[in-house]
Amino acid sequence: MTLSNKSIFARRAASFFVASCLVFVLFFGFTLPIPFMNDGKANSLSLSLVAPVAANNIYYHFTSGNLSLDLTSTSTNMITTNDDWSGVSSVEGYDGKNLSATHGVDPQTILGTEFASNALPSGSSTQVNANKGNPSAFNAGGLTEFDTGTYLAFGFQGNVQANPYMVFYINTTGYSNIIMSYRVQDIDTGSNDSVSPVALQYRVGTTGNFVNVPAGFITDATDGPNLGGRTTSRSVTLPAAVNNQPQVQVRIITTNAAATDGTSTPDEWIGVNSIVLGPFGPTAAGANVGGRVYSPSGTPLANTQVLMYDNTGGVRTAISNAFGYYRFEGVTVGEVYLFEVRSKRYAFTEAIRTFSVQEDFDSLDFHAASASIMNLKTGISGSKY
Repeated sequence: MTLSNKSIFARRAASFFVASCLVFVLFFGFTLPIPFMNDGKANSLSLSLVAPVAANNIYYHFTSGNLSLDLTSTSTNMITTNDDWSGVSSVEGYDGKNLSATHGVDPQTILGTEFASNALPSGSSTQVNANKGNPSAFNAGGLTEFDTGTYLAFGFQGNVQANPYMVFYINTTGYSNIIMSYRVQDIDTGSNDSVSPVALQYRVGTTGNFVNVPAGFITDATDGPNLGGRTTSRSVTLPAAVNNQPQVQVRIITTNAAATDGTSTPDEWIGVNSIVLGPFGPTAAGANVGGRVYSPSGTPLANTQVLMYDNTGGVRTAISNAFGYYRFEGVTVGEVYLFEVRSKRYAFTEAIRTFSVQEDFDSLDFHAASASIMNLKTGISGSKY
């Protein structure tokens, strides 16, 4: 190659290199966002191949309606990946590592988090086990999405390290009278037997201690070994401190449980579901309240009597239909009522329930645990009630 040819080749190679760089800059300049510093000046471009951990701690504003979380047969796979809450709106879960020094600690007394300044880190430390089935065959502890099997719920199970809790992020600006309703259920039919308390707490802002809400406390959400289905409902008006606040965190928490004699024991799974957070006011003339009645096997019970007592001694009666549903219409809101299920055929895990009616509610369910003593003695199938 002559000198002139070499020069021509070198000039062409240099031109090709410059053109390639220009194409690279133009392409990525239009397809990638340019990071800026706080003063608005462009920062040096920095690319990372590390994917962010997904989370969902956006503060939910009630202009979009109530914040609801209900795991049903038609809403499975809310969580598809372990430790990833991105598919659940404004909710995250944590395992509460080492929040209690021993077993049997009252969760009402656990007011902090496992993080510095009690702040909750976004996504990087959230915890949940995805897409599980039979709770009695799974003892990993912490939080778990049980979206197949007999009981569908977000499961809580403490252990020597875990004191699991779920946090709900809400923006109450412009709203007051915030009520949280939820259902807690014994979803563990295995041999574990523990005293399983559940507490409700809140805080305004993102740091500092949570504040316990006594009305949300459940002393023991579970029955003995090999039993499941016991259901406890709560409908709690949160303290006025949460009203008209841009950042409110509400959490449901349990701790490493103890056996009935106070010794350490494997914890039972507690299921939390049918959660509704919203600003409710006793403005309507009446609400409709109902639910379903279930047999020990989980099938609906027809022709079962449910009574509703008001605070003046008045009583109303409803009978469950062929699909187990019962219903009371035109119930005065803003009052607390006592609901009782009666059956000659079955004994119920929670035959008498108290409930504060603030709006329509269709999940006040009753679950039979076993045949009644009368049936066991007589062998009689019982009347329609």
